[in-house]
Amino acid sequence: MKAYFILILLLAGISGFAQEVQPTPEAIIYKQAGKDTLKAYCFKPKAAGLRPAILLFHGGAWKLGDASWTFERAKQFAEEGVVAFAIDYRLANKGLSPVDGVEDACAAFAWVRAHASEFNIDIHRVAGYGVSAGGHLVACAATLPSVSQKPITWEQRPDAILLYCAALNMAHDPYFNTLMKGKANPGRYSPSGFITQKLVPSLVIEGEKDSITFAADAKAFHDTAVSKGAHSSLFIYPGVGHLLTRNLKVQYRDFEPEPAFVADAKKQEDSFLRSMGYYRN
Repeated sequence: MKAYFILILLLAGISGFAQEVQPTPEAIIYKQAGKDTLKAYCFKPKAAGLRPAILLFHGGAWKLGDASWTFERAKQFAEEGVVAFAIDYRLANKGLSPVDGVEDACAAFAWVRAHASEFNIDIHRVAGYGVSAGGHLVACAATLPSVSQKPITWEQRPDAILLYCAALNMAHDPYFNTLMKGKANPGRYSPSGFITQKLVPSLVIEGEKDSITFAADAKAFHDTAVSKGAHSSLFIYPGVGHLLTRNLKVQYRDFEPEPAFVADAKKQEDSFLRSMGYYRN
């Protein structure tokens, strides 16, 4: 968790002209899954007009965290004129697995489109932003043909994806296999195995020395996308690990993100969205 608060502090002062945004997010239930009430936290620009949207999914190894971990970045997107939703999803605890999180990610994209008129959202400009395990969920929604043997429809998919140190190659990952609890073949939930020419525009951010989600996997995802004719951008930052940490010995906690790289990664994310017309400024 410490890493996310460090990233928030580093990013908070890096922005240009900002639109006025409501000070606190609106919490809305987007899905009821058994006893689990799942919420989307909306940061909405106060300016009128049809807007693009972006859904943010936190990291935490599929087992930890909540939507608040992405609040500051969501607010920054809203300041650029994008309706931003920080998304809670079911964690792989108490008999659940990452499959449940993928289902929730798809449901969240569909919910936003179904309620687009309430938020003045352009249903054809709904991006996904995912950190680490959250990046896996976003990439799954963009690439997998189905989840829980049900086809993923266009309403359940993002129109662009921003992947921050995302888990992308799960077919032979021992940790991920353990989390799956035998409920499905991990390869069926490995985004790298389902890249086609239809992949939406993607931006991949990674640390060269990442020992949690590997730079080689990020490069393979990007290279495959490009070879298929899809639009993909890749930025691998030298000498840093997971979440761009300088602490390479213990990369799952005690993060020390490199400020210059964090700032540049944000710049690349903003440029990526601006190039597709998501930003008005």
